[in-house]
Amino acid sequence: MAQIKKEKTRNAILAAAYRLFMKHGYHRTTLRQIAKVAGVSLSNIYVYFDSKYQIVFELYDPWMKERIEQMTAEALAIADKRARLRHIILTLWREIPAAQNGFARNIMQALSTQVAGAGYDPKMIDWIERRLTTLISGCLPPDHRRLLRSRNVPHVLMMAFDGFVINQGLNPVAACTEEVADVLCAFLLGWRTVPARRKAAATAPRRPSLVRPVALAHDR
Repeated sequence: MAQIKKEKTRNAILAAAYRLFMKHGYHRTTLRQIAKVAGVSLSNIYVYFDSKYQIVFELYDPWMKERIEQMTAEALAIADKRARLRHIILTLWREIPAAQNGFARNIMQALSTQVAGAGYDPKMIDWIERRLTTLISGCLPPDHRRLLRSRNVPHVLMMAFDGFVINQGLNPVAACTEEVADVLCAFLLGWRTVPARRKAAATAPRRPSLVRPVALAHDR
């Protein structure tokens, strides 16, 4: 019976923190506010959590995992490989940063307050990068899968994700566009085809291209 009560209290603290983070953000939410909304004493919070930093990670990891799992299921249901790759990029760089009132910003705010390496557990980012490696590999032609051998591409995708999350709070109208997703698709697929998104683009005067077609430099 005591164990059920403790689990209820822990869940109440997490639920209160989630509501407050959604409304005010990580920086403007205090442990005292969380305790008040949860209906517990401030000292009682420390029975369950060491800090506000630990609370936000307890919320963020399952939140982020659920969205990556959903993205995976949606992507695997798309037969066309370019369309699948675009879906992955747009979900990661546009949909997730905007989800739940930009909830992912809370983790960026939390990380910005920490001393380097203090209390940071990279298991979630490692899991996401491994998942992205598998998903993207299935979209690429065999001769371009070498791009994923060192996981540098998924790492860059996640670093860009951090930027889009931060930008969501600063300038929401500048979200990742479909054109940005098309450029990244073209890079990963080898610049073979870049879909024209507007009819006007087909008749517009051609400008000198900065892109060499077909082969990437390091594929030669």
